Amino acid sequence: MKRSFNQRTLVLISHHNFTSFHHRILQKMTESGHLSDPTTIESAHSQMNTWEPPALGRHHLPFMGTTLTLDIAPHRAFPLQGLPGPTPLISDIPLSIYAYEPIGSWDNIMHYMPCITDLYVLYEKLILCESVIVIAKSPQLASEAVSSLVDLICPVPYAGVVKPYMTMQANFKSIGIDGGTPTSFVIGITNPFLLKRIVAAAEASHKARPHILYLQNFDGPVPTRRHHSLHHKSSRNALLDLPGGGIEVHTPSKRFLKSDPTVVSQIETLLKLGDQTRELGPIIRRHFADLTAQFISPINRYLATSNIVTPGGNNRYASFHVPDLMSSVSKHGTSVKFRGSGPIQRHRARDGLYETFCKSPNFYSWLEMKISLENEASAGLLNAPVATSAAVS
Repeated sequence: MKRSFNQRTLVLISHHNFTSFHHRILQKMTESGHLSDPTTIESAHSQMNTWEPPALGRHHLPFMGTTLTLDIAPHRAFPLQGLPGPTPLISDIPLSIYAYEPIGSWDNIMHYMPCITDLYVLYEKLILCESVIVIAKSPQLASEAVSSLVDLICPVPYAGVVKPYMTMQANFKSIGIDGGTPTSFVIGITNPFLLKRIVAAAEASHKARPHILYLQNFDGPVPTRRHHSLHHKSSRNALLDLPGGGIEVHTPSKRFLKSDPTVVSQIETLLKLGDQTRELGPIIRRHFADLTAQFISPINRYLATSNIVTPGGNNRYASFHVPDLMSSVSKHGTSVKFRGSGPIQRHRARDGLYETFCKSPNFYSWLEMKISLENEASAGLLNAPVATSAAVS
């Protein structure tokens, strides 16, 4: 695709949302430095046409003089996709590409974060299917951050609209703006005027202000938490420096989860090493995957007690009642640590998070995924043989 000012863009269009895999394909096609070499494009196209339709499992795909190994999980919300074992060697190179693994790395993103504990703020927003706008200096950083953020809450699928990168020319009806149906969204942008437009439109149509994550190069190390003063010189919680006036970044008035001091301390130590570490990503991804597993464990426990067998011999869940779930959580507890100076405050935070989650679209997307995968497993559909090739076109 030819563009003005000597710009060229290579676009890969696919029916399959295998972002990480497509990213690797484009890297391979452009590693010579030429974006639109006709010979390279024709060769890539002819090899892709030999691939069979995709299926679950591992696939070995000949491409551009090498073999790409692709792993396709039963669902994009499966946690920790593409992450090596807990004790990988420094020289370890990933042997395969996971179709749904995030394209970003926290080892890079964290250096642009306002503070470390903002991870928990963002996690709460996402687990409750609220809207988040990521604004960064480059499309790459914005899109990688969106991809990595949505990965934080796996295996809970984010039920809103996810747009890793949007421009002024994008269709905003898809996120409930400019005439669209109001819906939650996670989007990445680089245009400050677009940020103002989206925030104003969202406040008018959604009756709620999206959370803004501003990624930029700050002076000094990434602090543990936000400074209370918006006007403190060293504060990363300052007004966004945008043309025509800044947009104030509000700290959420209500938070439920307590930050893990051990994990926060680990992240703080690794950030001081600069670019010398690749450990931040695995630590952050494993921590929040474990947090999500702890969070949904009481819901799984409650659903297990409501499981009934139909006259036809099939298992199904009885009607779901939030008060019954809350009684179960109150009786059996949860491993999740909540904010609060005393038991009463912590119990209120616990009940507030579970009740809000059960009313959110994320709960229904997670329950739908759970039931669908259980039915597929019962029918033996998840035990597909390992394939030798797959298509992504």
